[in-house]
Amino acid sequence: MALDATDIRVGGNTRIYLAPLSTVFPAWDTDPADPWIDLGYVTTDGVSFNFGREINEIYAMQSAEPVRTINTRLPKTVGFNLMQSGRDQFLVAMGGGTWTAEGSETDVYRYEPADVGATDERALIVEMEDGGNIYRWHFKRTQNREGIEFAYQREDAATFAVTMAVLAPQDDSKPFYLVSNDPALAAA
Repeated sequence: MALDATDIRVGGNTRIYLAPLSTVFPAWDTDPADPWIDLGYVTTDGVSFNFGREINEIYAMQSAEPVRTINTRLPKTVGFNLMQSGRDQFLVAMGGGTWTAEGSETDVYRYEPADVGATDERALIVEMEDGGNIYRWHFKRTQNREGIEFAYQREDAATFAVTMAVLAPQDDSKPFYLVSNDPALAAA
């Protein structure tokens, strides 16, 4: 492959969307709409993807190198730091829960965490655009499986660090897919 600076991608315009499980992913040329929720601003650290691979190596007495390998797990995560602290961002960061009006007040809100056994699983879209090149990642089933730590400070924004674990879908399909119009991805 020849050196080509036009094939370098920068994720300057990235959006993160969540929806209830089994929500239909929008068509390629359609912006996600209700019930998809745009999570808003993320820090300049961007969105990180981790596609892990855990391999069991099998050795024989006759070889110092593995004679066989077996993929045992393929863990995947999507991480980002939310900057906005609205109702939806808070629910994702905290792993669920409920918001209600506080008593008879209509402009005071109360958050209560989810029960210990509750799970907050969601469909996830991460869309990155660089110029006219769009990458739209679709994850069918995810869950924020990490704890949350944040601080209110005088000189910096409070952020919610979220790590969404990619779970097996509820059918026999693949757990994620990517669609893109990037010409660099075309078959040679």
